[in-house]
Amino acid sequence: MKKLFVSSTVLAGLAMLAGCSPSAGGGGGGGTAVTGTLPITASGRMLAFQATADTTLYDTAEPGVQNAYTQLTGTTMLDKSAPAGMAISGSAEEDPTPYASQGPNAALITATSADTMAGGTALKGITNGKGNVYFEAGAFGDPQVGTTDANLSAVGVYNIYENNQLVDTIVMQHGTTIRYADSGSGGNGNFGVGYIGNNTTTMPGSGTATYKGFWEGGVGAYDTGAGTAQMGLSGKVALAANFQTGKVSGGVTDARLETYDSGTQQLVNLNSSITGLKVDADITGSEYAGTATLVDSGGNAVGTTTSNNLIGAFLGDNAAETVAATAIEGSAELGGTTRNYILTGVIGGQKN
Repeated sequence: MKKLFVSSTVLAGLAMLAGCSPSAGGGGGGGTAVTGTLPITASGRMLAFQATADTTLYDTAEPGVQNAYTQLTGTTMLDKSAPAGMAISGSAEEDPTPYASQGPNAALITATSADTMAGGTALKGITNGKGNVYFEAGAFGDPQVGTTDANLSAVGVYNIYENNQLVDTIVMQHGTTIRYADSGSGGNGNFGVGYIGNNTTTMPGSGTATYKGFWEGGVGAYDTGAGTAQMGLSGKVALAANFQTGKVSGGVTDARLETYDSGTQQLVNLNSSITGLKVDADITGSEYAGTATLVDSGGNAVGTTTSNNLIGAFLGDNAAETVAATAIEGSAELGGTTRNYILTGVIGGQKN
């Protein structure tokens, strides 16, 4: 099931970063299905960065318990992981003393990384945080957890809508996508997007595959000239893998990069020329790495980038699924003026 990432809540309530526009989709519903089992352990990779941020504590449904809400307020990455990302690992075990409001599959969740960003910044991580793991529709398992320092959200079940009609549901059975934020220090926060799961052990040596998928926004912000505003991307997702040439292509099409206008209470398209996110990556073993670029209808890059890294992996037997994460720092015409921005997100996909 999908549970919106706390650092996206400014727009998530309006279905923006959730990708819930009529032409896009939304996370799986329900939240009460208990089809999987605890404990679980998992590992994967994450693209992480540090930027200026505001962190506040908010009250949870459990009386007296608060969690952190870290919102991106800068458009410059002060530190970031290497292009190949950071190794992450985690576990979830049954919580023997769950809160009354904790819900199904109450778990003690741990998520850490022994790696640091290129400049030495370490993630705070989460150790035995009280949360949940959702196993909806036979999914791999989606952990959701928050503490007074950090939060982590996973999306592995996603409903695809067209014209407000449910047309498909993607259920990731071999892994899930991850979004992370922590309170950092000195007025800065740490943010990450990535994945965990069971990498394909024997990769196809030839042939091609296509994947239907979803895009889930991480954090996104742009410089308005008077401050920073949140933004998010939505659209349709399809990836293609050529196992002979070792390439991954595709990305997000029919895309809209939008912000929320509090005055009109409407979503505003920041640049109608931006119609896609183009993926270009090279396969090494069961993983791939490359770039993700905002493009126009002709596939041409819109604006410039300081970095536009993408990492991904194939999961399950015969590369049955794929997951990817991207983090972009750049400059483009947004709202009629060239502005700096940061945009992150994750992709999950199933083989057609």
